[in-house]
Amino acid sequence: MKPQTYQLNANGPERDGVRQRAHDFIDRLPPDKSWVVTIAPFHKKRSVDQNAATFGLAYKTIMEATGLEGEVDRKRLHHDFCGDFFGWATGPLGHRKPVRTTTTNERGERDVIDTVTMARMYDFIQRKAAEFGIDVPDPDPMHGRFA
Repeated sequence: MKPQTYQLNANGPERDGVRQRAHDFIDRLPPDKSWVVTIAPFHKKRSVDQNAATFGLAYKTIMEATGLEGEVDRKRLHHDFCGDFFGWATGPLGHRKPVRTTTTNERGERDVIDTVTMARMYDFIQRKAAEFGIDVPDPDPMHGRFA
């Protein structure tokens, strides 16, 4: 059976219908198999503007202050911030790798973080950079950094 997603929008007029379809779907699940049903709050995936602020403002500011340059250094910086923010795991040959990234979950599957997590990560980058005397500015508030 194909996985199914149902979204209950806050105060949406369709809520009753969506809730009924989800209930009906669960009722049709074959009883001879075990199933996992997950209910979680909905958050929009991180925005293009949030991504642009992280890579085009935060990382650019840090790179200019530290002498880093180029795509390889930028990717390494992102790798390090993902590890410091999400945690570290042991990768191949004992190398550290982030538990997850902004686009890949703990199982290596594509899973873009939500706007709330991206805003928290940007704040983390600002705080971490400040520890080294680097002031990473807030992005333009018109670009929707906050969820």
